[in-house]
Amino acid sequence: MYKITLAIRYLLKRRITYFAVISVALCVFIVLVVMTVMAGLVGDFKEKNHLFAGDCVVATESLVGFSYYEEFMEILEQVDFVEAVSPAVKSYGLIGPRGSDSKVGVQIMGIDPAVHSRVTGFAQSLDYNRVDASKAFEPSYDPNLVGCVLGKDLLYQRDSHGTYAVGDGPGRAGYSVNCFPLTPKGAPADAGTDMVNAKTFYHSDNSESGLARVDGSMLYLPFEWAQRLCGMTDPNRANAIHVKFKPDVR
Repeated sequence: MYKITLAIRYLLKRRITYFAVISVALCVFIVLVVMTVMAGLVGDFKEKNHLFAGDCVVATESLVGFSYYEEFMEILEQVDFVEAVSPAVKSYGLIGPRGSDSKVGVQIMGIDPAVHSRVTGFAQSLDYNRVDASKAFEPSYDPNLVGCVLGKDLLYQRDSHGTYAVGDGPGRAGYSVNCFPLTPKGAPADAGTDMVNAKTFYHSDNSESGLARVDGSMLYLPFEWAQRLCGMTDPNRANAIHVKFKPDVR
């Protein structure tokens, strides 16, 4: 009791101790604020990555990909805790307006939009086809054309309020996509001839995943067309299989 009384008297009679108490309290307050903000940012980042990739990804870093992915998917679908699976082709290429020599490097991701939306949050990232993601690669101005979905930051810039000036529908624009196909052994697929595969795709939708690195460099193509452009046919190959587990799996 004496120790407590002495400490209280010391604190009350010497004003300099007030500054020490205030300094410590301020430091604790700042730490709490920073931890709260960082926890929110980390949680938001994790959620966006989860929506982009799904629960689990079986993948290779090689641009050659791996074969027998269809058989592996059949095995995964028979596992009792797996709800859905989606194959993906991942590579790199060049894209530019049709008829222009201007090109920029992009990441290419070939998917089946309907299947991929059952595994990830791809449908939620679209501007025009959220209700029916199966039409993501069908341009609304001409469904007979082969469409492509571009990362939002490839086309638009944010205004002073942090929003995009997006129209009611995709613009009628064609983009030439160039890829460099590889054989299963990693060699150029058409060595000595034309080593580049090119195809024109038409803007059909935008994707905003919330991940700056993805939205600023990603080009989504129909799965079969991505396989052709990247030389992942004969045999058919993929780079990744995205997996979604059932809700009760932890």
